[in-house]
Amino acid sequence: MKKFFSVLAVVAVAAVVVSCSSKVNEIGVSKGNKSQLDTLSYSWAINITNDMVSNVPELKFDWAVFADATESSMLKTEAYEEDPVNKEKLQILEEFFTVKRPERIKKFLDENPVDTTSNMPIAMQQQALLGGFDIFESEEERKSVSEAYGYDLGARFRDIRVPIQAYWFAQGIKDFTSENGAAMLSDEASNYINTYFLNVLPRKNQEASEAWLASIEKQKGVEKTESGLLYRIDREGDEVKPSGKDMVKCNYEGKLRDGFVFDSSYERGEPAEFPLSGVIKGWTEGLQLVGQGGQITLWIPAELAYGSYGAGNGMIGPNEALEFKVELLEVVPSAAPEAPAAE
Repeated sequence: MKKFFSVLAVVAVAAVVVSCSSKVNEIGVSKGNKSQLDTLSYSWAINITNDMVSNVPELKFDWAVFADATESSMLKTEAYEEDPVNKEKLQILEEFFTVKRPERIKKFLDENPVDTTSNMPIAMQQQALLGGFDIFESEEERKSVSEAYGYDLGARFRDIRVPIQAYWFAQGIKDFTSENGAAMLSDEASNYINTYFLNVLPRKNQEASEAWLASIEKQKGVEKTESGLLYRIDREGDEVKPSGKDMVKCNYEGKLRDGFVFDSSYERGEPAEFPLSGVIKGWTEGLQLVGQGGQITLWIPAELAYGSYGAGNGMIGPNEALEFKVELLEVVPSAAPEAPAAE
């Protein structure tokens, strides 16, 4: 189903605090304040809706139904994969996009052939033709697919780790597709989104991470290396410590500064094994400070982690400092190079 939702791609796949009150969350989805425009949510909705209108022009959605479904779905608490309602909606979408839509588009284009003598590429001609085609065969089908599509979009946003207000996101969809138009143009919305994710969010994360690390540094037992890595030995291991070239077997839990667990071998039920030369710098340095059988907590600045790019499809944002609790279960020394054969 992924290819059918490419125009709905959203940032981030992570747990989120969801609120059904009027409170605005610093991270995640909240209902939103109707009396105060949230530009981020509004512009993001315009950006996504514009992409849909441009890339799949034959989908003449009932946008009011679409937007209402998106808003209500955003505020639900079920995880995306565990939401029984969304599973039903996905069945509707799968039937429509894998069977009905391809058949109808093929029939329409067969009945409306492109001009083979034109200098315009065939794909562009077909896209233009589809702009005048309404793929839905009844109002009932239009509403059903609109609701399913909107609900699925909202469900995907439940895990977002940026502040999104459901009310203003839905309003952006409605306004952009209304006769009067939205309060901002699509180019303005796109520029706002780019500025937010490339400048505003990285700066906010950096400031918050620096303040967080400064508070951690004051805690009892916390040490700091020359690189800026903070660590605390929670349990001394034996005399065997890994080098930067060794393999290590570990149990670990990784968290963001707000306590969100983004990765855990404990949750997977089995330890991880990897070379210390193939992980982030903070891990490579930090695991060499504890002995086999020991446990260490690492607080890793962004420059020793994932830097200004982040990771995990937005789960770890740009300039995010990280916390890891690591149990070093086993050190597997790197193999010594073989001696050259005697001639």
